[in-house]
Amino acid sequence: MSRHGLVAALLAVAAAAALCVGLARADGDPASDTLVFTNAYLPAHAPSKANADALLAQIAAAYSAGYRVKVAVVASRYDLGAIPSLFGKPSTYARFLGEELVGIYVGPLLIVMPNGYGIYDGGRSTAAESAVLATLAKPASMKPDDLTTAATAAVGELLRRGALRSRDILPPYVETMRAAAVGKQLNVLYYLSDDSGKASAKLEILRGGKQLFTAQEPTHTTGISRPESRTVSVPSSVSLAHTRLCVVAADPSGNVGRACRPIAVKR
Repeated sequence: MSRHGLVAALLAVAAAAALCVGLARADGDPASDTLVFTNAYLPAHAPSKANADALLAQIAAAYSAGYRVKVAVVASRYDLGAIPSLFGKPSTYARFLGEELVGIYVGPLLIVMPNGYGIYDGGRSTAAESAVLATLAKPASMKPDDLTTAATAAVGELLRRGALRSRDILPPYVETMRAAAVGKQLNVLYYLSDDSGKASAKLEILRGGKQLFTAQEPTHTTGISRPESRTVSVPSSVSLAHTRLCVVAADPSGNVGRACRPIAVKR
């Protein structure tokens, strides 16, 4: 399945799950759905809000420092959906989940289970992360709070010891949903997401291969959960007949994604 097809499918699953929470637990891998939209998967029997918030804050600290990490806390077979056989196998599950997410995330992926930790990074070496994880105590118990506390400590130690260094190789995901002009006002709707959590966007108006006009959106926080909407005033000298709008997104590492569609001109 293509990257766009994967994201579209996951968006559909998430929409269905919003109507029926049980659907999210019934598919092959609940964490793969959740981690499209956020950086942490928490057990179905949730930890306390304080412990959940602490994990999210520690992950956010890693991103603020210029690193990336996603975390799945797995308390029981129930958290693995249709693949309960991987419970107790954090390293195997890390690889399985990482391959599920490869269309939207290639970076350190930490798994926390009652018997220990797993790490995966798009098939690249995880020697640095594994060396850190080997020094950590296993979670105190299989209770969601103890597992989440262990996950928070693990992310903190990985960050402190510089083990989250991982080259960002994935371009931003961008999909242009609408480009409609009324007079010289161009309304644009697009999805934009990057596994660094940030990206810039340049809106280009083209006719054939000629660039007629651009508008720049600075680097900002992105997320696939909702589209971005922009209204651009086009100079009177620019005719919008037979043109297309391209959204060109760039992440902090210089990876570039692009998506175009014809501009619908309403008179």
